[in-house]
Amino acid sequence: MHKYDSAKGGIVIPVSLIQAEKVIECQARVDTGAEYCLFARSYADQLGLDVESGHEMEMGTLTTPFPAFGHVITLQTLNLAFESMVYFPQSYEIRRNLLGRNEWLHLIRLGIIAYDEIIYIGLYDDMT
Repeated sequence: MHKYDSAKGGIVIPVSLIQAEKVIECQARVDTGAEYCLFARSYADQLGLDVESGHEMEMGTLTTPFPAFGHVITLQTLNLAFESMVYFPQSYEIRRNLLGRNEWLHLIRLGIIAYDEIIYIGLYDDMT
């Protein structure tokens, strides 16, 4: 369970991006409309990733497509951690952090009580 602040522009929760011994703490929006997880390019640099060596995919905003590159890292949201393919844009100008359906939402159980600004998450295979 996590109490979020909707004044931040949606459901924003703490996230850790982990690669080897490096851990980056940040915030990300839960975006059930996003197909993939996307994080700012600067985080990939801090993790020591060679961004362009990852799995290339064209992503986009409502008006502009952009290249992004996927890397398998450990993604931790609240108390849940698992390996996920997350994408980093080629451009440093795209600074959004999104938790999307593939590699995150499909791995968890999600409950939201919007009126109280509370989110519940648990592993999908955890029946407790």
